[in-house]
Amino acid sequence: MTNLSPSLHAHRHLRAAMTLSSWEAGWRSLLLRGYVDPPEVEEFKTPATADHLIVLVTGGACDIEVRYGGHWQSMHYEPGHIGMTAPGQEATLRWHGQTTHSTLQLHLPTPTLQRVFSDLSAGDPERLEMPSMLGSVDPLVEQIMLGLARALSAGVPDLYAESAGELLAAHLLVHHARRPAPRPVTARDTLRLRRVEAFMREHLGEPLSLETLAEQAGVSRFHLLRLFKRANGETPFARLTRLRIEEAQSLLARGRQSVTEIALACGYQNPAHFASAFRRLVGVSPTDYRRSAR
Repeated sequence: MTNLSPSLHAHRHLRAAMTLSSWEAGWRSLLLRGYVDPPEVEEFKTPATADHLIVLVTGGACDIEVRYGGHWQSMHYEPGHIGMTAPGQEATLRWHGQTTHSTLQLHLPTPTLQRVFSDLSAGDPERLEMPSMLGSVDPLVEQIMLGLARALSAGVPDLYAESAGELLAAHLLVHHARRPAPRPVTARDTLRLRRVEAFMREHLGEPLSLETLAEQAGVSRFHLLRLFKRANGETPFARLTRLRIEEAQSLLARGRQSVTEIALACGYQNPAHFASAFRRLVGVSPTDYRRSAR
């Protein structure tokens, strides 16, 4: 993530209490923060950043006004409503309501948008223009942001955030910046996917980034995400998790290592996160699985 400083310090200009931060959790591919905002706020400005800012209302309500340039926009804000501020755009805000309201705010790096844009279009990514808007409703953007918040709370690694960021960028470009749909998948992609999966199997115990996997395939990160979704119906992160849990099942059945040792061998530094992922996919805890496999 580049040009971090303005986004990292953006909270200093807000009239809100921060409730969560992906930066503190070690995510670097994007910045996600949660806030609780007071019922009423007088006019204030937020400086421009190099990132595309998406704000999702998750609780409460208020009547909000935002000025981009010389034009004010106003709306009644409630859960599910989304606002966006384009890179390089300063905004002036004010609102009033009866109670506090909560938001998730996602800073999506411009390099991510430009990289995905290059996969979608033959145009110049340096001339990419993103929208600034108030009060949009987009179920997919809402789902992605809520999923990121849940993943952050569960201690999921940055690979998940990378994958979600690439998919979110493609959706924004196609549906909000009006870019063309992705190019079709080619026949060579099957071999690329096999190479990536083999690499995953050989490095299950290591932290793997989307960039590393894309390098193995010889394609961009967005193109790799699209290939996985088309071929396997899941993201690279989901596939890696499945392979790790399959290896864990094999190790548990042999009965030679402790659950903690198996968690580490399968890429989980936190045994609790391993147990949660294992139960989600297998339906039982690692200990219960070991007991039944004997």
